[in-house]
Amino acid sequence: MATRRDLMGQMHSLENAISLLKLGLRVPLVCEMTRLSDWFIRKLALEACGEAPPKGQLPNSELWYLRGRNNLHASLFASFYVSLKKAWIAAGVPIDASKLLIQAFQQYRSVIESAGLPEVLTPDRAWWLIKSLTIPQLKRAKCEYCEGHYLVHIGDLVAKHRCNRCSSLKKAG
Repeated sequence: MATRRDLMGQMHSLENAISLLKLGLRVPLVCEMTRLSDWFIRKLALEACGEAPPKGQLPNSELWYLRGRNNLHASLFASFYVSLKKAWIAAGVPIDASKLLIQAFQQYRSVIESAGLPEVLTPDRAWWLIKSLTIPQLKRAKCEYCEGHYLVHIGDLVAKHRCNRCSSLKKAG
């Protein structure tokens, strides 16, 4: 017999799965984050989104995040993610990885839409970025000129980091 706590946990997983699917995350990632079955998530995607979930290879390389425009978008998302996580910790809010991803990605999407820019970062790539930050392949480094925080491969960390933009301005000027 299921207890009230079991049912609440299952309902929480179901709500998270629906939110993640609506955000655009692929089935394997939703399964990993919610611990629900692949079959169930596929059926849920049809019900919640009205269409079959996207298929294809999942992101699997940190190099994508280090290239020009990709780096700017990924760095923006990473800033939202880190800020939200710090705020939740300071407020004593329990960290829920899926809700943190959803809120950070919604902030990213909102800023990109308000600026009239195309959305470069996908929810799947945002998830992989979070994984890459926790595994320490990528780190955030502060640019010594513009003082923005940008993603850098751990092997490229230097004391006086310059972002791509500031590096190109210094060369041109």
